[in-house]
Amino acid sequence: MRRVVYAAPDGSFAVLRLAVEGRALPVTVLGPFAEAVTGELMRVEGTWEKHPVHGEQFRAQRAVVEVPRTPDGVQRYLQTLKGIGPALAQRLVTSFGVGALEVLENEPWRSAQVRGMSKKRAAAVAVETAARRQEREVMVFLQGLGVSLAYAARIRRVYGNDAVQKVRDNPYRLARDIPGIGFLLADRIARSLGIGADSPLRLQAGVLHLVSVFVDEGHTFAPIDELTGRTHEALAIEPELVATAIDQLVQEGALVRELDAVYPAWLHRAETEAAQRLVSLLVAPPPVLNPDPAWPGTAVQAALMARLSDGQRAAVKLSQESRVLVLTGGPGTGKTTVLRAVVGAWEAARKRVLLAAPTGRAAKRLQDATGHAAHTVHRTLEWGRPSAGKSPFGRDLQRPLEVDLLVVDEASMLDTALFRALVQAVPLGASLMLVGDVDQLPSVGAGQVLADVITSGVVPVARLTDDAYRILSGQVPIGGLRAEEGGAAGGDFYFIPAEDPERLREVVVRLCLQRIPEAFGLDPRRDIQVLSPMHRGPAGTEELNRALQQALNPDGVALDEGRGLRVGDKVMQVRNDYDRDVFNGDVGLVRMAARGGDAPGHGDDRTDDDEHAQVQVDFDGRLVDYVDDEIDQLELAYAVSVHKSQGSEYPAVVIALHTQHWLLLRRNLLYTAVTRGKRLVVIVGSERALRRAVAEIADSSRHTGLSQRLARLAAVH
Repeated sequence: MRRVVYAAPDGSFAVLRLAVEGRALPVTVLGPFAEAVTGELMRVEGTWEKHPVHGEQFRAQRAVVEVPRTPDGVQRYLQTLKGIGPALAQRLVTSFGVGALEVLENEPWRSAQVRGMSKKRAAAVAVETAARRQEREVMVFLQGLGVSLAYAARIRRVYGNDAVQKVRDNPYRLARDIPGIGFLLADRIARSLGIGADSPLRLQAGVLHLVSVFVDEGHTFAPIDELTGRTHEALAIEPELVATAIDQLVQEGALVRELDAVYPAWLHRAETEAAQRLVSLLVAPPPVLNPDPAWPGTAVQAALMARLSDGQRAAVKLSQESRVLVLTGGPGTGKTTVLRAVVGAWEAARKRVLLAAPTGRAAKRLQDATGHAAHTVHRTLEWGRPSAGKSPFGRDLQRPLEVDLLVVDEASMLDTALFRALVQAVPLGASLMLVGDVDQLPSVGAGQVLADVITSGVVPVARLTDDAYRILSGQVPIGGLRAEEGGAAGGDFYFIPAEDPERLREVVVRLCLQRIPEAFGLDPRRDIQVLSPMHRGPAGTEELNRALQQALNPDGVALDEGRGLRVGDKVMQVRNDYDRDVFNGDVGLVRMAARGGDAPGHGDDRTDDDEHAQVQVDFDGRLVDYVDDEIDQLELAYAVSVHKSQGSEYPAVVIALHTQHWLLLRRNLLYTAVTRGKRLVVIVGSERALRRAVAEIADSSRHTGLSQRLARLAAVH
């Protein structure tokens, strides 16, 4: 290896310059090289690709590092060891030839006799040389099992030099410990190591995998018959053996069984503790609000209350009589008006009020609507600053929030685990108000908290019912609003037929590039959001993002890490980042994308210290910098999934709806997508898909136990 140009701190990506026999110039090689070292001999397999800026490059899928076999190669390699400079490396090669590395590792007393190599330094170099040999052996072992270079690097990073032994002992632990490695890959590795189809290791790992599939589908538990059937089908194992594996996992505490429900232990604990705490809050004495006549907003509050409808006024009154309350209703029903009145009433009584929402964008909308500070639920609970307990949150049972009323908007997005953390942080004697549209999609995580709290019948519910959306009544919302692509603007809802997925994509691009900006005066990147039910496929967010990026930002300067970002791109933050004060769902524009030195392929006169990928993103006027692997927090956001759009509103939404999305087409998904648009909604796709989405309400419920737990607990209080 000639030189390490750039290496991400976590080993997930590196750019190398390799001297290749038969080529006059070094070759730029990109891939997930863990701890690559200058001077190593490397055999690389992969594909050639041509970068529009940096020219010909080689992307590696497999790489095997070997000990250098020439005096020159050994000397360069020795210089990468701590404490060995060029002169000492030359003396070591002169003394021991190409076998210098073996001497350094196995006979440090001999290397200590070379001028400049003390006994202490020789001992340290022996340890380092042995560690590097173990790294090579681990990578060779893992790739020999058919593990890709990227996954091998991850395994090596997590397990270190114990990787070989840990994988041999139980390869199924890979599915639990290594992000991206699922049960199927772990099972393939296990079979290559000779582990039998009926091994208890395989059966238990298979059951845990199928339970996790249920959780990924949004359920908090798996019905025993469904779990047994799915496991039997997936593993081709008799149901009796599956039942034995389930019993063993229950005995070991990994699973919890309640009658015919099988829970992962952590989720059973979350659901149980959430129910217990919510009922404890519910049965506390009702609040006492004594308005302060001197409160500055008294006149404004009185005027607001005078404008409320009877239903809205009843909701405000209920918030002053109940320790736990749900406020639900669709867009346009007046939830925001009620919230302003509720917050005003509690502030008039000099009570402490906190507002929160699951996402940053939802929190910002809540703050703008009420004029009261609002934060994400995670920030409100001080995520990442744990208190004395095991919770990752700084606010919990031991250190509850200092609040009299906690209002949580977009509560349909709360999953069971986050809800448990939320209610445990509310002190007894405080009030909790959950606000949301129960007809929207449930949370991405396991559970259907808002729906379960409502159906339990134990929590007072204020339901605002002025919503006139036809979708919820099962009517196809196209009536007289069908429009061909070239139809005249003038309405706020359009349906454009496009049966072919490629044509659908072309229509979406033209709408965003020309039709909507020209007809409605909207900015294509700032004001228009494309939504799709799926990530994959010709009409999924991935392909739509590629097409929209090329249409809306064809000349943007690109990064060279293969992340696909360009200057000027619309991007979404996909993880909460409290250090930067940006949160999952925040959308911005890339203002700068560069490397802190020349990019790969631009010469060899750079220093490694200069090599840092850099991106600067403008989030509504606030510039946020990202470096190296931090950039992985960003994704293209010209098109996003309907789930990711929850908690957000846009001037215009374009919804891609096709029969390729068939399994995901549900009434609540379409309803959620349509209600994201404030001014304009355009559905592009198949009318058959649209009718399916409107009609399909079956199997949208989830296997959860929160509603029943709440009812049982409330009955005994």
